[in-house]
Amino acid sequence: MNRERILPLALGLILLLGLCAGCVQEVPPETTPPSRGPEATTTGEGIPQGDTPPQSYPVPQENRRGADVLLAGVASPRADGYYSASQALKFYDAKSGKAVFLCSQPGCTHSDSTCRAWLGPVGSLLAYGDEVFASVTDDRGTSVVRKSIATGETTVLDSWEQQEERTYSSFVHRCSYGRLLVILTISFHYWEDGAIYQETVRENWLYDLETGEKRKLDWASGDAGFTVCAMNREYAVVEYYGPQKGETQGNSWEQVMDLELRQYSLSDDSYTVISSEEDGYAFTAHPGKAYGDLVVFQERDALCLYDLKKQEKRETLTAENIINYWILDNKVFFIREDSPQGTPGRTISIYYADIETGQPVRLENGGNREVMEFGIHWEGDSFFVGNWKGGSYIISKRDFYLDNYEAARPGGY
Repeated sequence: MNRERILPLALGLILLLGLCAGCVQEVPPETTPPSRGPEATTTGEGIPQGDTPPQSYPVPQENRRGADVLLAGVASPRADGYYSASQALKFYDAKSGKAVFLCSQPGCTHSDSTCRAWLGPVGSLLAYGDEVFASVTDDRGTSVVRKSIATGETTVLDSWEQQEERTYSSFVHRCSYGRLLVILTISFHYWEDGAIYQETVRENWLYDLETGEKRKLDWASGDAGFTVCAMNREYAVVEYYGPQKGETQGNSWEQVMDLELRQYSLSDDSYTVISSEEDGYAFTAHPGKAYGDLVVFQERDALCLYDLKKQEKRETLTAENIINYWILDNKVFFIREDSPQGTPGRTISIYYADIETGQPVRLENGGNREVMEFGIHWEGDSFFVGNWKGGSYIISKRDFYLDNYEAARPGGY
């Protein structure tokens, strides 16, 4: 059970969202652009720059992750666009730039359960195959529902009723190979010494969409915890952290954790360690940890891939001073400092490398050398969605790689 102050919890969430944008938050923005290099040239560091957009790829069908509907939509597995919802399900078409409710009933206001697109007060959303899954939470409790995109039929997969001494919320975290992972949070709030405290228990529940079976994943106890990065029918790759070591100091919670990347068996809960702090394993807060069956991770100056299907680990590239990384569009992205931390006037550069070649290419990044100008969060088949000019924008992958950010449109949730 985790005991947390409410204020630090909120501040931690804000920091996490900033990191997920792929930005270096402590550095103020820079507006003076660097000089542009010719196509396919190489810098003195041996890392190439270029203007030609690389090949883009559709989103893999497996290891689809869910999203908080206040922050993001979810890519459609069947069309080039994304779904979003606050209460009724919408589809945004990437080609036309238009969003429509998935309801064809004449005169429908899409404001109650008579609407074919109705879900209720949605907290999180996930699209997999021909269905969407949603967590729906209100004063009565929280539930996980599944909805057919074709027919609009909605069924309840599981539910929990609110109780006087505890409240529940749920999050549809990941779906892959016919299994859905749901994170259930049980919360207690109370006053002590003039401050509001929150005690939480987070449980991971795995649902087999083919058989209807469910099971709780008990892979951590006490202050330890884990996040599932990718899974198939036999195994799950998880980021394991703990036990937590630290003390409350003023208004901050100093957390020191032992981190490992593990592979767990879904049949007997045994595990093997893929990477640990002894190997130089470094955590990324970006949500883009997996791409299909591939999981990206850092070991010292190397960015590595673990192939869940092949049960293989390989190094894809090396670079000094990597400070953030993620995987989208069949490419590994990373941010590196151009000079060691603490150097006066230090700058950063952002790169991508195709998974197959491992050859890094530097993004022009709108001429910004201190933060990521357009911080990409997630993707659809032909587009990225991310933070730009203080808001959420959608941009074609081609325009993103060509540094044409002015072509972006508000949207993505």
